[in-house]
Amino acid sequence: MAKKYGFARCEKLKSVVCIDKLFASGRSFWTYPFSVYYRVYNEEGGAACRMLVSVGKHYFKHAVDRNRLKRLVREAYRLNKESLVTAVNNAALHLDFALVYKSKEIADYKTVEAGVRQALSRIKESLEKSPSNSTMA
Repeated sequence: MAKKYGFARCEKLKSVVCIDKLFASGRSFWTYPFSVYYRVYNEEGGAACRMLVSVGKHYFKHAVDRNRLKRLVREAYRLNKESLVTAVNNAALHLDFALVYKSKEIADYKTVEAGVRQALSRIKESLEKSPSNSTMA
């Protein structure tokens, strides 16, 4: 059984093939300060939700800044993921999603957490609204 507030290795999206599928055939939307890409599918095994965090080198030249933002995003997700994971498990589906940081400023934790919460709630709404219309591959 997974920890309620953990972020296990199997919950991280690392496969190049899965990442390519996510950006090629997934859906997307924008919520400050993120571009969110997600893909819902029916396959066996693995974690129900897998997440990818990306902070571009274009806006943040120093790795220290990029790593700090990624830590903030992962922490916000870790503390707010429970309702999304429950919805995905209840629908008997799998979800891959990416949070791509798009702001030019280094945001504080409250801003990042608000963006993560809004992203997770919009993904959850789209799952509950029409799981049959989602991208199935």
